[in-house]
Amino acid sequence: MSNPQSSFTNLHIHTPYSFSAFSSVEQAVQLAKKEGVTALGISDFDTIDGYPEFAQACKAASVYPCFGIETMALSVEDQERGRRWNDPGNPGRIYFCAKGLTFPSNLSQSVRNLLRQKHEAMQAQIREMVSRVNHHLDAVGLAEYQGKSLRLDYELIRSTMTEGTVREHHLVKSLQKRIAEVETSPDEREELLRGLYGGTESKVDVSDSVALQDELRANLLKAGKPAFVPEDTSGYLSFEAARDLIVDMGGIPCYPILADGTKGEPTEIEADPDRLAEELLERKVYCVEFIPARNDIDVLRSYVRALHARGVPALCGTEHNTPALEPMAPACKGGVPFDEEMKDIFWEGACVIAGHQRMKSLGQDGFIGSSKPDTLAARVTRFREIGEREILNVVGAH
Repeated sequence: MSNPQSSFTNLHIHTPYSFSAFSSVEQAVQLAKKEGVTALGISDFDTIDGYPEFAQACKAASVYPCFGIETMALSVEDQERGRRWNDPGNPGRIYFCAKGLTFPSNLSQSVRNLLRQKHEAMQAQIREMVSRVNHHLDAVGLAEYQGKSLRLDYELIRSTMTEGTVREHHLVKSLQKRIAEVETSPDEREELLRGLYGGTESKVDVSDSVALQDELRANLLKAGKPAFVPEDTSGYLSFEAARDLIVDMGGIPCYPILADGTKGEPTEIEADPDRLAEELLERKVYCVEFIPARNDIDVLRSYVRALHARGVPALCGTEHNTPALEPMAPACKGGVPFDEEMKDIFWEGACVIAGHQRMKSLGQDGFIGSSKPDTLAARVTRFREIGEREILNVVGAH
């Protein structure tokens, strides 16, 4: 690989250990390899259970593995003020990521207990959703349809469709599969969905399983719908507590920027790239990431430049946390490819994460908490050099 900066990096994918488009971790890694992704990052929700399988698959494919996790935080102050971060529908709620965790994991028992508690709370919410879906099916007379049961079974879904964590997407995927198994005419299928939706007509091609799953989720599980169950936010950490927890885990706190990836204007806190950059630095968050498929390339460039000018490394990813199996090599909205400037900045960010992982694995200071009195930009340069060697050693470049 004579020009490593021309390769793709993807530091945010979900796997079957939370919910993803992939049938297996190995499939995700193989697709990444096929599309020229040299550094790939696992970022499941509140779990590191996928790390061993991910590490093994990356080693076999000569893809550099980056280890991360995604979680939620809550700013009560911003919630009360109606200020939104990167969740446009929920003021004060913040998607937060840890990057550069080590593997094998050395998480403390207290951190493991916290992750288990968060997992149990989420599964309790999902179990209640299953109960409410089944209650709704009973209420509209669709628990059985033409001799086929449409009722959901949490344990069956967990054992046959997941690696131990059931999420909303699994519920609608199970329901969609049950509907597909019923032999119906197009008119009967429309009648069935109309009954499920309380009289609302289906607006998707029912042969499109992904579109139908999205529609089922919107009509059954979202706020105001029959099976909606509000999240218990009492267990959410504050912004500062989430940041400090990630540092204690040995990782780099990373803020995912939505930018123009909303259905409207950017959120209040993200509206101005320069102000956002300053706010993150004030809060001691020194890494950001984007899911560029949401973003116009000019908008993306304005945010990346604002952060890069302040020495903040930027990452990119694809998430793959829906049923749609999209490309693994990140690109902007409409499939618009990155220019060389963006590619190099995202390559640099991946190298910083790899450099951090290397130094932490040696028991030395990482990118965060470095005892060296250097600037953020100088630290980026130093960790880029370390990480670039690590990535190229794995992918076989010399």
